[in-house]
Amino acid sequence: MKSENQTTLGILGTGHLATYTVTGLRHSGDQRRIILSPRNAERAKYLADNKNCEVAENNQTVIDQSDLILLAVRPWQLTALLEGLVFPKDKIVVSAVAGLTIEQVRNKADLPEKLALILPGVAAENALGFVPIYPEIPEVKALADSLGKTIAFKQESQFEEASAMACLNGWMYRFFDEQFNWLTNNGVDAEDARNMVLHNTIGAANYALGRPQEGLDELAAEIAKDGTYTKLGLDKLEAGGAFQQWSDALDMIKAKLDASDE
Repeated sequence: MKSENQTTLGILGTGHLATYTVTGLRHSGDQRRIILSPRNAERAKYLADNKNCEVAENNQTVIDQSDLILLAVRPWQLTALLEGLVFPKDKIVVSAVAGLTIEQVRNKADLPEKLALILPGVAAENALGFVPIYPEIPEVKALADSLGKTIAFKQESQFEEASAMACLNGWMYRFFDEQFNWLTNNGVDAEDARNMVLHNTIGAANYALGRPQEGLDELAAEIAKDGTYTKLGLDKLEAGGAFQQWSDALDMIKAKLDASDE
């Protein structure tokens, strides 16, 4: 019997998600066999040449030769992808199709009993960030562990919140860019400005990770004491509703995810 990290991974859909997933696995030292669908031939060839992957002749071959099959396409592409494919009952299917529940994925094809959800973000490329999964299947957890910090949920509804949080990556880069532009507009060299913004963010996150016993609001209050410039700026942001808008945006995404479940 194969151990969880020796299972052969097959990927149906060789796009952006597949690229940073494969890159992250290799970055973390995961050398399992990876078989790619021939979809997007140029990207599949790149991964085969540079990340020790194989390109299958067709999608059914990916399934037949793999233990763990990752569905890595957009929601509107899933029906066409699965049409005509046969999944033996001993396989494990993992859906990275954003916004679709297990029931919705299962309704697309006759899938094996072992079916899980996963959503690696772009940080998976460097085996960082969080990787939500549901339910916790050992082989799926081993895959997620090679891509970052695994968050295994006990309820599928919690996975939906994680899906909304995944949108933050794109929003945060826009936030970083705002800081970068402010620095460069005030005369800071572009390379220095980029390093300041990104390493400031990394530093703040690592500081909080190193103090798990303290609430995040407590850490903010510890720094933003009365009379400090930090408190002055924080009060300005709160008065303008800056933080509430982040919550409002997450609520909007959650509402759309809820609607897609119906």
